[in-house]
Amino acid sequence: MTLLSSRDNPLIKTIISLKTKKGRRKHQLFLAEGPHLLEEALASTFEVRGVFTNGEILCCGALWEYVEKKRIPVYHVSPRLYAELTETENPQDVLGLIAQPKEQTVFPEIEQGFMGLILDQIQDPGNLGTIIRTSWAAGLRNIFITPGTVDPYSGKVVRSTQGGIFNLQIYPSSLEKILSWAASKGVKVWAADPRGVKLYYQQDFTGPTLFLLGNEARGCNLSNIDQQLVEGLGIPLPGGAESLNVSISAGILIYETLRQRLLQGTLEGEASGAKR
Repeated sequence: MTLLSSRDNPLIKTIISLKTKKGRRKHQLFLAEGPHLLEEALASTFEVRGVFTNGEILCCGALWEYVEKKRIPVYHVSPRLYAELTETENPQDVLGLIAQPKEQTVFPEIEQGFMGLILDQIQDPGNLGTIIRTSWAAGLRNIFITPGTVDPYSGKVVRSTQGGIFNLQIYPSSLEKILSWAASKGVKVWAADPRGVKLYYQQDFTGPTLFLLGNEARGCNLSNIDQQLVEGLGIPLPGGAESLNVSISAGILIYETLRQRLLQGTLEGEASGAKR
């Protein structure tokens, strides 16, 4: 176990640089703050490069046994310096240094139950993190992000996912490439659109499905998209609001899809049981 107390330490400089997108891109690393996120990282396929603690805490318990078992370097950081490593006002006492996964250049295989999201220029870290967390909870494992979307490995996004970032695949690509691929694979793409004539609860999402969610301010600009590739999908707003928060829209569509598929699975199970 190593004690770090100087801001001039190269490792400390690297960690501080990870607060910026430029630093994360340069080093291909990011931070996970707190024992819960560290546990999720350790249980995933992500590589944990190091663990940093506030110099005042004791390293004991199941988490530390797991860290020791995996032979991950542990560094004690002086309390004054530790505060500079985190982005929160009340920092937790442990940080994980995590390697970013290699960028996914090959899109996933398509099965009947395929479901995913296309996030087009989502800019609020809290929104992206909440969408990832909701996707993880519902069992959705594929998220496509277009240029202009906030960095999924920024501190606020990672914290907002509550561990979801370690449990699904992120595919960065252009919207045009994603839509072309989806069309070639027979995946239906629905765009969340307040003006959408077709209402979400009247549609069939039991086949391979992608939901396109647009920028918080502009939404989905369907005028520049081939209408044969994407269809607008409306969520009723009887109270008169102009739109919903994008993470709320994502949650509604994800769980409607889950509801349909669970219902379909239940009906199939009952039918097969009746035959026996």
